[in-house]
Amino acid sequence: MKKWDWLRDHMHEHNISQQQAADALLWKKPRISELLCSKRDLPVSKVFLAAKFFNLDLEELTKYNSGFSDKIPQIAGKSMVAHTDKNIVCVDVIDAQHNSFFSPLAKWPLDIKLLKNLGLPSANNIKIIIAHGDAMSPTINDRDIVAIDTTVHLPQHDGMYLFKVKDELFIKRICLNQFDGTADIISDNHLYPKITVTNFNKITCLGKVIAVSKLYI
Repeated sequence: MKKWDWLRDHMHEHNISQQQAADALLWKKPRISELLCSKRDLPVSKVFLAAKFFNLDLEELTKYNSGFSDKIPQIAGKSMVAHTDKNIVCVDVIDAQHNSFFSPLAKWPLDIKLLKNLGLPSANNIKIIIAHGDAMSPTINDRDIVAIDTTVHLPQHDGMYLFKVKDELFIKRICLNQFDGTADIISDNHLYPKITVTNFNKITCLGKVIAVSKLYI
């Protein structure tokens, strides 16, 4: 038996398509096919997502994937909930460097109950951005995962917002001055100069940053 034949059987048993797996792992479908044919292993950055999506023991999957163990990873829970739980919804993932705001790259699972408990907007109003560049470093680093509330189109409070200028997406911090109506658009990286806007009511944006997930690889 090839290294990943058991995963193919696991997907078949739980009616998981290669496209569903690719969306959950933020990976291209051909990479899933190569994995199932044992032509490649999981990148380190995909192991956690794979363990969560396929409902596998993370420690066992990590050891198996890296070659430190021949033991096939065990099921982590009693049932596959990633795509059968009605409380789980998928939101669009946007690559800020290569995709427009309206052309999703993949899907990201979110728990509706968690959103409600945190007081966050409906999943229908959230998009996930893959950040690029160092302008907002160290708050947001290259390839960090950023959640955007798309219901916000006019800044009312200081915070980080997503803008689209021509065909490029930018995340910047806005500091409002309520006394004279001006605003400073700031990059957290001090190598980038701030921009002062004389009337912040004319600032339009695609949404407000509500969460940042750091990527460690």
